Amino acid sequence: MIGLIWSLEWAVATRRRRLFGLNALIPLLLVGPIAFSGAPAQHAAAVYTVLFTIFGAFGSCIPLIRDGESGLLTRFMLAGVPPRSLLTQRVLAATSLDTVQLLPSLIVIALASGNAQAFGGVLAALMLTLLVANLLGVWAAALARSVAEGALFAAVSSLLLLHAAGAFRTPAPGTLSAGVERLVPFRLLHESLLAAEGLSPPGSGADLLPPILVAAALALVTIAGGRRVAVGAV
Repeated sequence: MIGLIWSLEWAVATRRRRLFGLNALIPLLLVGPIAFSGAPAQHAAAVYTVLFTIFGAFGSCIPLIRDGESGLLTRFMLAGVPPRSLLTQRVLAATSLDTVQLLPSLIVIALASGNAQAFGGVLAALMLTLLVANLLGVWAAALARSVAEGALFAAVSSLLLLHAAGAFRTPAPGTLSAGVERLVPFRLLHESLLAAEGLSPPGSGADLLPPILVAAALALVTIAGGRRVAVGAV
């Protein structure tokens, strides 16, 4: 069963060429005009961070709910696929697919910024953001009882965490909000985009560690609760 769900997710995604292309094209159509419009970098970075986060959360939540409603998840589990493995492979496959589909948008942002060499850090932050967004989508699917509920839960949880991450405002130093901001993984993508524009220095190791640990903890909790989470999505 090792790699079965990963292979299936990639096979289905690459064979549905129209949908795969749209998933790459639509973010690009949103990013392109902003990147080359001369919009303030602070505003552009916030828009990109929100767009990429919502892209990952919705892309994880909605298909999981639909697979639960169709009975596909139940069939996998009855066939002997462990729920933990099922969720782990789905999240990793979805994160990698999202990264590939958002690469054209990231390339456009890099070209527009004129600082393409700084985008290695942005790519790493994007991958972490998409991983966390996909994990949020899994929990939204587990708690929802319909596609509409799942979309609502995914959107609300993503936006709340984006607000906590400082995507919409910068908290005053030394406040509780500033302490919370340091922990939220989405902060890294927002700050890496600002750093690529020369608006803030790259984060130090001490700044990077807390959100990475939070992302790891969320992944471990999701995997540990694999059966309950998977059953909740059915």
